[in-house]
Formats: sequence, structure tokens, C-alpha cells
Amino acid sequence: MKIKKMLSKESAKRKRTVFFSIVLMIVMLYLVLIFDDQGYFTGIERTGVYIYLYIIEALFVINILRTFIDSTYDIVFTRERFKVVKAFTQGVAIAYNKVLYVDVIEENQNDFEILILLDKVKRSKAMFVLNNEYALKHDKYLRSYKTASDYYDSNSFYAYTIKNGGAKKYFYLYKLYKTCYNAQFSDKSISYIKKVIEEYSLS
Repeated sequence: MKIKKMLSKESAKRKRTVFFSIVLMIVMLYLVLIFDDQGYFTGIERTGVYIYLYIIEALFVINILRTFIDSTYDIVFTRERFKVVKAFTQGVAIAYNKVLYVDVIEENQNDFEILILLDKVKRSKAMFVLNNEYALKHDKYLRSYKTASDYYDSNSFYAYTIKNGGAKKYFYLYKLYKTCYNAQFSDKSISYIKKVIEEYSLS
């Protein structure tokens, strides 16, 4: 599927989520008020109905907020580093010269995550240590770990993964390629980068 089409579908999905959530909230509130006005609910039953209504409405609000927060996810590329930003969360900044290896981990046919292996950096809760033990327990990283270990003759790396962003991850990957001059990129990541270059006529 074309990247442009994926971006369009993701945008439409977010809009549908917010639209239908708001519509259902209004319809549910309207129906409860109508039935209550006609005397269908009495006593404890009436209290229970309103409690359930408030809970369901709150869940819809949470879903709308989560959709909004997810839409704010972005990676900002500056002169010396890139910074991951997202509403209501602490940003993560990584210097380009600390990036050693970049790979793509395919989650399914339409989604993937970007694995970034780093040189010694200041520890962050958003990062984890990728070593032999971790790779064996999380086998989706095993191929990347073995390749990087052989290339750098090291058995441990700091790692950061980019999981959010949807189809924008293609552009994040391209930007990493254009800025992390000292890093090694896997063949799989290069194939994803080529897709961006070809579709958008980039260099």
C-alpha cells in the first residue's frame, strides 16, 4: 500500500473515532433523559442507570483524549539530535552520533517498529538494554542483536524503539538515514527508506 494512502486512512480513522464517540455520547444521554422524563426509571434503578451512563460517557471521553494524544506524537529533527514528543509525556532526545544501528521490526503486514541501538547514553525509562539474555526472551529483536553484535563486537547495547506514528514512521526512518551518518542500517530498513524515496521523489 502507498504511504500516502496509509496516511489518509489513518487520518480518516482518527476522525471517525472522534465523530462516532461524540455522536454515541449525545444519543445515549438523549435517550436516557427521554426515558427518565417519561418515568421509566425509578428509585435505585434510576440511580444505577445514571451511574452506568456516566461511566460509559467517561470511557468515550478517555477514548477521544487518547486519540488526540496519539495524534500529537512526532519526532523533531534538529541540528545535532532528534527529539520524540507527545502530549502529556516526557520527551526523549537522542544525539545523532550516538546512534549505532537502525533496523525495522515488522509487527504485521501494515505496521512496523523502528529499533535504534545506541552507544553509551544517559539512561532513560524509555530505553532498555538489549543483550543476549533480553534478545532470547524477546526473539523479535534477536536478528537485529546478532547483526549489530557481530558488526560492533559488543554484547550489549542501549535500545530505543519507535512504535507510534503510524505511516509517519517511514519519514522518521528516512530522516534518521539522512542525519545519523555513522550508523549502520539493516537491509530491511533500507528497503523501507527506498519506498519513501521512490514515492516522494526524494534523494
